[in-house]
Amino acid sequence: MRQGIVGATAIMMTTFVASRFLGWLRLSVIGAYFGLSKELDAFWAANVIPESLFNLIVAGAITSAFIPVFTSYLAKEREAEGWHVASSVINAMLLVLVTASGVLWVAAPWFMPYLAAGFRGDPAQLSLATDLTRIMLLSPIFMGLSSLMTGVLNSYRQFLSAAVAPVVYNLVIILFTVFLSPFLGIYALAWGVVVGALMMFLVQVPELTFRRTRYSLTLDLGHPGLREIATLTAPRALAQGSAFFVIPAVNTALATGLVSGSLSALNYAFALMLLPLGVFSMAISAAIFPSLSHFAALGQTTRLRAALAQAIRLILFLTLPSAIAMMVLRRPIVHLLFQYREFSDFARELTAAAFLFYAIGLAGHALVQILTRAFYAAKDTRTPLVTTLVSIAANVALAFVLVGWVVDGEPLGIAGLALANSIATLAEAAVLIALLQPRIHLPVFSVSFAVLRQLSAALIMGISIFGYVHLTNFTVQLEISKIGLALQLLSAFAVAGASYLAACWLLRVGELRLVLDFFRRLTPGAAPVTEPPR
Repeated sequence: MRQGIVGATAIMMTTFVASRFLGWLRLSVIGAYFGLSKELDAFWAANVIPESLFNLIVAGAITSAFIPVFTSYLAKEREAEGWHVASSVINAMLLVLVTASGVLWVAAPWFMPYLAAGFRGDPAQLSLATDLTRIMLLSPIFMGLSSLMTGVLNSYRQFLSAAVAPVVYNLVIILFTVFLSPFLGIYALAWGVVVGALMMFLVQVPELTFRRTRYSLTLDLGHPGLREIATLTAPRALAQGSAFFVIPAVNTALATGLVSGSLSALNYAFALMLLPLGVFSMAISAAIFPSLSHFAALGQTTRLRAALAQAIRLILFLTLPSAIAMMVLRRPIVHLLFQYREFSDFARELTAAAFLFYAIGLAGHALVQILTRAFYAAKDTRTPLVTTLVSIAANVALAFVLVGWVVDGEPLGIAGLALANSIATLAEAAVLIALLQPRIHLPVFSVSFAVLRQLSAALIMGISIFGYVHLTNFTVQLEISKIGLALQLLSAFAVAGASYLAACWLLRVGELRLVLDFFRRLTPGAAPVTEPPR
């Protein structure tokens, strides 16, 4: 089981690294061409509705309910019936997405003045946001197809083409921005999102065809499997819809009322936080979810508990040092990754401030990813719904308070919005652990002890980086060349990696051996990893 999870995670992490690299390149190219301009603020405001529609209907909602049900059919050797249910889900989802996109296209001029409240004083910017929204409402349809195909492939333990799809998505947007923005302006970015979403679906078709898919045009709304998915989806849809609409909508309404570029800077900072989250947490969570669903379907609680405990320790082993490194190195990271052409010093400082407070909540986001999947694997979507709604309420309340909270004579602004999200997410993770433990008797003590050692090692690493950057003083010497800054950052990360591995070795962090053993298996003739001296 352990090798299977680690192997699947390796595939996911490799493609996630490529996707996140291109994700950074996409944002860097967008920033270079548009800076933190009014046009880019309009794009981010326009992106809220299409993205929320996708998250409401598909992402995490249908897929989190679909995978456990479809996997149970496969585990019980009822593949034909499973495909009958899958076909009905795909067809029903398409009908809902097409209808919803059409309704929202018509209604866009009415709801955008409320969503982008800060644009009311600029009719041209508000009109631009409305036009961009209408264009990008095509993307949820294609992304919905892509997401369900990913669910099918993951149920078969096939991860490659599904993981490559986001790589293609980012690449398409980059190409549209570079080659079409000189002619279409910000509209090139919107069309890039649509075409990229289409390509995410098409890139998975060959592997689906190879698996001899049994898709049909059936729409069997009365099938027990479809009803089960609908029952599981409803709470998750409400949770996803709330989390991926309410919070972005509130942030958009508040950020558009701040200094121009605030909304773009907030999105850049959040995207930076997603880099390690996507590489580590999402990869591990996606790879382990089919196994959790399989164990839950067969009632194998012991194996479910062991797999989940391992995933939690591995995720935190990777995300805790990432968060601390991001906090210490936030300014040079933003400078190196984004500050090109139209991306100014002011944009760098605005983004770095929000990035600092988003990094605080990285571990919380990582834990929520895997803990909610444990509930979904057991076909319980109601408990995560309640915790999500409470977390959203806390996030919104804190956002209104912290956005205007004065520190050193200045309001926190978008940094307060980022801090609100981090506090709410960490609290949600703690509640999920407390609710999950009585069900599967998660070894909280042993996991907590392991995490405490990981945190100690990460703090030692943070002190090492802090001392190194102040010794070299490179964090304030940002006028040097990009190559010089890149080399200095690489040296800082080398110090971080060496100090973290050394601290983990001395503190006997068990996940270190798991990771090193995995890389040893990839290196022919490498010696086995030995225990550190007692």
